[in-house]
Amino acid sequence: MANVVASSLVRLVCDRMGTKLMKEYGLLSGADKELKKLGGILEMIRDVLDDAEARQEKDKALRGWLKKLKDAAFEIDDLLDDVAIEAVKSENKKKTGIIEKVRKLSALPNSVKFKHTIAHRIKDIREKLDEIAAERSKFHLQVNMTTESTREDIVIRESCSFVDESEVYGREEDKEKIIDSLVNTESKNGLGVVTIVGMGGLGKTTIAKLVFNNQTVQNHFDQFIWVSVNENFDIRRIIKNILESTLTSNFDLSLELLQCKLKERLGGRRFLLVLDDVWNENSEKWDNLRGLLTIGAQGSKVIVTSRSTRVASIMGTVEPYILAGLSEEDCWLLFERRAFTLATTSDTNSNLVAIGKKIVKKCGGVPLAAKVLGSLMRFKRKESEWLAIRDNDIWNISIVENEILPSLRLSYINLPSHLKQCFAYCALFPKNERIWTSHLIQLWIAEGFIQSSDNRAESKDVGMEFVEELLSRSLFQYGGETSCIKMHDLIHDMASYVAGEECSTIDTDGIITIGENTRYSSFVCKNSPLFGSLYPLGIPTKLRTLYLSTSSLGIGCQKEEPHKDFLNTICTNFILLRALYFSNYPIEELPTSLGNLRHLRYLDLSYTNLKTLPSHIRHLYNLRTLDLARCNYLEKLSDSIGKLSKLVELILCGCASLHSLPDSIGQLKCLKILDLTKSPVESLPACIVKLTNLKSLRLERCYFLHELPSNIAEMRSLIHLDVGNYLECTPCGIGDLCHLRRMPIFVPGGKTKCSIRELGKLDLMDKLQIKCLENVKTPQEAKEAKLICKNDLRELKLSWNLQSYAIQKENNSDTNEEGKSIDSDTEEDGKSIYEFIELFREQEYSVDIPLVEQILENLKPPNMISTLEIEGYLGNMIPKWLTDLQLPNLVHMTLEKCTNCKTLPEFKNFGCLKTLKLNFLMKISSLNSLGQIPSLEVLTLVCLPLVTCLGSEFYGGDVAFTQLVELEVGCMLELDEWSEGTAGFEFLPRLTKLSIGKCPKLKKLPSNFFTVTSLEMCVDDELLLSSLRSGGFPNLKEMNLSMNKGEESLPEEIEVRWEALVSKSMSWY
Repeated sequence: MANVVASSLVRLVCDRMGTKLMKEYGLLSGADKELKKLGGILEMIRDVLDDAEARQEKDKALRGWLKKLKDAAFEIDDLLDDVAIEAVKSENKKKTGIIEKVRKLSALPNSVKFKHTIAHRIKDIREKLDEIAAERSKFHLQVNMTTESTREDIVIRESCSFVDESEVYGREEDKEKIIDSLVNTESKNGLGVVTIVGMGGLGKTTIAKLVFNNQTVQNHFDQFIWVSVNENFDIRRIIKNILESTLTSNFDLSLELLQCKLKERLGGRRFLLVLDDVWNENSEKWDNLRGLLTIGAQGSKVIVTSRSTRVASIMGTVEPYILAGLSEEDCWLLFERRAFTLATTSDTNSNLVAIGKKIVKKCGGVPLAAKVLGSLMRFKRKESEWLAIRDNDIWNISIVENEILPSLRLSYINLPSHLKQCFAYCALFPKNERIWTSHLIQLWIAEGFIQSSDNRAESKDVGMEFVEELLSRSLFQYGGETSCIKMHDLIHDMASYVAGEECSTIDTDGIITIGENTRYSSFVCKNSPLFGSLYPLGIPTKLRTLYLSTSSLGIGCQKEEPHKDFLNTICTNFILLRALYFSNYPIEELPTSLGNLRHLRYLDLSYTNLKTLPSHIRHLYNLRTLDLARCNYLEKLSDSIGKLSKLVELILCGCASLHSLPDSIGQLKCLKILDLTKSPVESLPACIVKLTNLKSLRLERCYFLHELPSNIAEMRSLIHLDVGNYLECTPCGIGDLCHLRRMPIFVPGGKTKCSIRELGKLDLMDKLQIKCLENVKTPQEAKEAKLICKNDLRELKLSWNLQSYAIQKENNSDTNEEGKSIDSDTEEDGKSIYEFIELFREQEYSVDIPLVEQILENLKPPNMISTLEIEGYLGNMIPKWLTDLQLPNLVHMTLEKCTNCKTLPEFKNFGCLKTLKLNFLMKISSLNSLGQIPSLEVLTLVCLPLVTCLGSEFYGGDVAFTQLVELEVGCMLELDEWSEGTAGFEFLPRLTKLSIGKCPKLKKLPSNFFTVTSLEMCVDDELLLSSLRSGGFPNLKEMNLSMNKGEESLPEEIEVRWEALVSKSMSWY
């Protein structure tokens, strides 16, 4: 039987009953006294819950008692919702002026009936609680006793999707043996299959990744594919994943067409395919897949990782590699790395080391166990706490019987109660599902696992702390990017174990059934026949979360009707739902039964085909989050959306047909987040300023939104105002938003005449672009922006609109198009890039140069800035704060269209600079010592028409560009020499990517570029063709070609290399 976590829910219910609002609701329903009695009993029981939960591991009866208590707490929570909803409905009637006597009389029976129903429900719950309270005495529970460790500041573990070899211990010999088997062993049966077998948590996937990324292996094979198989050995899905891992396309095709595509992609090539975590023991399925994979060249290999020796015997062509556990020494190294921080090194406490080594013995050589236990011990500072873990008798539980490592169960037991519930809840997600952190936190909030008050951080921030804590304890992993998490299979098994029957994941092709005590469930829906067998869904009425995964939806599921019926069945039967995730289903309208979900807090309808948001949405009285992201056909929100009085987050990003918002949006007084990113709204309704609690307004890439409401300063709670690059002016008074921390675009002047001085009142962070600096009229204005004081700012872009200074010459309509001449498609205008650059060079400007220089001088960034861009600056001099090395943390820098600048800063003194882009600097003639920038990795040189030579001055010494990996040289019209340095000079030793073109006077490249593996070039560039002809770029693996629209064939020099390339692409101009 799973452990029961009741304390979190009981505390939530007690808190709800104690609120002023709930007391008022109780009075309205006539249930205030009875609710108070229930609260008293619960509070009395609450005080012994820590002791009860800590002791339940050994006491089955105590677990049963906790389960009854939790069930009763759920009932109270539902009842409180119903009382609150009825009170809200009553208030709404008063506000709408329903005072007619007839209507009052007609409403009376319903009111009496409701009070009568509530009284009976309270009586039933009271009887259950009295019985539970009476049973408490037989367990001799103590008040406020807890085994939970004190929560201290947590050191967050850094994690990445790829394997970090410095984190791997004791696997070098395993790695080398498997590599030898891949590279030096030929299979007699054609396709060679190497199997790695071991129990969960041993590191099979880690070993496979080490092998997969090894340089010897990389040099031996032509193509590399990684596919996670898991329990479902679906041939069509595997082939689809193989194709999608080698190309960026989506292959939603029939099996026949997929086979043809597979032959095109892998035919005749020596590939390495990893099939990770295979469970299939059906030899026929493997034989079918193997037959499709024999198209590769001789020497192609497959690595299979599995927990099953039967899988290995079916699939392997050589003896399976049975992965053993780590030695105690290596396990200790893994444990030690996590258990001891810099503040508590293993050298400082020999007693903890001795205890720790005994704990490590119990890990059984399983790296995951050592990793999790080490993370657990990091938070324990006392010797007694370490001894308690060492001596805990949970280790006696059989691994074979439970399949849950005792070490991992122990890590769960030591979680604080608020994290136990959050962790166990994650069992509802299908195995290997990447879980978006934002979605998970919203689901936790909807279920009441996270609470916030006026004196606490925002609920989402608290949720992020929970995620980070579970990450630091190695119970979560990053799932490919920091915005996603995932769970190791073994950890997921443990979550399922501790969640018990409360959670279920249903992976089915047919009838759905759920246990009657299931409260959180997910379905992996595969095909449309599923939707004809729904009625068993009506049995479990306790369901609170329903997560519908469409990751395995097959062809033929795009008709609306079965999905709409499915949603109707859900809304009709699961009326206690708190969270419904129904993303990616092709429904066009919502059933009226949606109004039944009065308890619903979270509704995700993203990526559906909804056309309107109907009026019955108003019945979702408790809704906090409504996600309609990427509903591309959504044209209108009903005015009824204003009735969602508890709505906190409204997500409308990417709604491509939504051009306006209803005026009722201003009634959402609780709204804190409004996301309109990439939507076509042309203006915001005036009433939006009534959203006085709004904290985040996201308007990035709203291409048709050019201005904000003039009185936006009334939205005093705003913290994030993420406006897009199409904003033409910033409203006056923006500086009065004293809480504003993020505002990536600021545009002074324009229609609103907003002064740059407004910035001086704001403490902005992260990134800021100040556009249209030509509207700043005095240096004092710039100084009062106080950029230097914004210590949390990390990225800054300062830009002038050159066209505002341009002098238009008579009979030359092109001279006023300098912006277009640089950025537009030149072929459309019938001019070559050379002609446009020449026009740009000849453009004259009417500008007060000393004024512009002083304005930029007074816009000095804070010292902590890491990214700086200056565009359109017409001063002659670079500001002193750049030349005096006052930006020691600068990592990325761009100077663009600074047409009058004649000198550059001494970049070699910027020790942290990694990226430097110098574009359209028309008067720069020398690139002195760029090669001496110590950390430079990426260099872009585009349109520097006075630069004639890249030689000794460019390199600046006998050793140059030691870290440079990417170089772009383009549109250098006068460049006629590129030297590879003096004798003994090591030319660009680490360069791997080169882009070069439009250098008409350069006749010879400096070397063969032995290290370059990626090349971008124009197909008619004779310079590069000549280099390819003479054997240049011998290690080329990737090529990106630009071709004229009329060209159809490749030059011979490229043709001979084309087929051997690993990656290739073409673009036309």
